[in-house]
Amino acid sequence: MLLNSEEGRALVRKKCRAAGIRIGVLEELIEAELDQQGKRRKAGLWEEFDRILDEAAPEEQG
Repeated sequence: MLLNSEEGRALVRKKCRAAGIRIGVLEELIEAELDQQGKRRKAGLWEEFDRILDEAAPEEQG
């Protein structure tokens, strides 16, 4: 996985910084997706994404 190597994390940090988000937010989004892995219906995934992004919004704006 890209985040498992120092080179990969550096690249992800650079891209996250350019997009204006923290790498921790991206990791939470990835974790939410991985938690749904193998399920036929990903019930609640969009709501979880919304929750993560809503919690990050004040941090990112301020």
